[in-house]
Amino acid sequence: MRRLCFALLIALCGCVQPLPLFAAEVADGRSVLLVAAEGMADPRFRQSVVLVTRHGRSRSTVGVIVNRVLDVPLDRAFPELKQAAQHRLHYGGPVAPGDIVFMVRSEIAPAASIVLAERLFLSSNIDSLQRLLEASTPASRLRVFRGFASWAPGQLEHEINRGDWFLLPVDADVLFKDPPDEMWPSLWRRATQVMVQAPRHADSISLAQR
Repeated sequence: MRRLCFALLIALCGCVQPLPLFAAEVADGRSVLLVAAEGMADPRFRQSVVLVTRHGRSRSTVGVIVNRVLDVPLDRAFPELKQAAQHRLHYGGPVAPGDIVFMVRSEIAPAASIVLAERLFLSSNIDSLQRLLEASTPASRLRVFRGFASWAPGQLEHEINRGDWFLLPVDADVLFKDPPDEMWPSLWRRATQVMVQAPRHADSISLAQR
């Protein structure tokens, strides 16, 4: 079964490789939502909402775009699991588009996961994803992504200072209950109304500060 899943994922996404930034250790930083500014110039992130966290010794920032659904049912990757038909594949970001990543609300952390918030985890462990699907984990608690987003140390701070992003706290209910096509306009209005935008000095921005 596992070999079949990998073969199908390769056929669907081109290739499946382990995510170099997604180690077994948990993130020690605070996660935030990035809400793209209305004038976002990068088409890859235009009108996007990205859940990000600082992770690992390199202090790189990693995350997933949470508001873009692909027209790909997940049972194309897991045809022997009828439970996968209730899920759709999401676009997680421009980095490693052949990789599969998932976000889950759970009392128990999946293998090789990053802690995003209380009972909210991100992982690329295919065995864990398969077990969640076999257990009929509903779409209200599980999102599966193709690819992810990543920034080198200091890169995201520069983009925030430039005015590309607003910052909002993580809200798991919004992530799983709000329709993806309504998420960006709703959060953009919230962010601009309260002006939750980072300061203009990079050295005062700390996504990792508790």
